[in-house]
Amino acid sequence: MGRKLTLIGFWIVGYALGFIAWMSKGPALRLAESIGFSTNTGEALLAGLFGSTVMVLTVLIWSFLTASN
Repeated sequence: MGRKLTLIGFWIVGYALGFIAWMSKGPALRLAESIGFSTNTGEALLAGLFGSTVMVLTVLIWSFLTASN
């Protein structure tokens, strides 16, 4: 697979996960506040969760694409 296609694929996955994070922001913040976190802490937790998810998916996809049999 070409480098450009791989980068575009990673970009699309990151964009989709960012969009999902934005759409789930309200319910996730209400959940975090009900547990006892402040709004800022809830936003930080949500950003960290989706940021780490993007990184893990990127590394997993890269490892499968570059694995030699």
